[in-house]
Amino acid sequence: MAKTQPTSKRIPPYLPFKTFLSSLDTLSQGVPPKLDRSCWKNQSGVNQGLIMSAYRFFGLVDPGDSSTDTLVTLALHSEKRSVTLKQLIVDQYMVVLDKSDITKSTMKMLEDAFEAVYPVTGDTKQKAIAFFLKAARYSEMPLSPYLLASIRNAAKRQRRNRPRVDQDGPENGLDQLGKVPGLSSHTVRLASGGRLTITITANPFTMPGEDRNFFFSVVDMIQKYADEHPNAQVDNNEKEEK
Repeated sequence: MAKTQPTSKRIPPYLPFKTFLSSLDTLSQGVPPKLDRSCWKNQSGVNQGLIMSAYRFFGLVDPGDSSTDTLVTLALHSEKRSVTLKQLIVDQYMVVLDKSDITKSTMKMLEDAFEAVYPVTGDTKQKAIAFFLKAARYSEMPLSPYLLASIRNAAKRQRRNRPRVDQDGPENGLDQLGKVPGLSSHTVRLASGGRLTITITANPFTMPGEDRNFFFSVVDMIQKYADEHPNAQVDNNEKEEK
């Protein structure tokens, strides 16, 4: 498999690692010669874009989004998945691994390495590191006690913060206002220097088909713009610059 030297313009995957694995499971029934977002109809438009970005980062598709042999191996041969993914991590996170020995690193050292290599900050950086650590652990790469403790602590926080759903209460983790946590707003920086924010106060999954299709078409356009402009990603919890 070809090695791709990371550069400051490359954005590492920052989707949930389980979503990445699920995307491979979806393709286990057959890998199309060319991929597009419709391969994962069970995922939101945002996740579909993040999956494609992850595949491009790892070289699982070529510049025209055609499937590679490595993707076929990951999707169709689950028994080889951890070994194959380990090699992808070594190849594609080469500079990070050079800057931070993950068998000895603290979380701060790994964060510094990510900031030095990739244009990610805030919540996006934390999600990218979480993906990296979970992928490394899945691939049975040795991790320092500090990084392993960070993974365990993050899992505990997720369990503690997971919304509780009463039998007669809101379903599918929706809050009382019908909003989907994490899907309320998204911001990108424009090349001209301004910012564009999309905000929704309703649950897109319960909207009429016409409204839902319109919403996700806008999300897709924003994600495409962010993919094409690496510096466009903005941490939505980030305070406005003064």
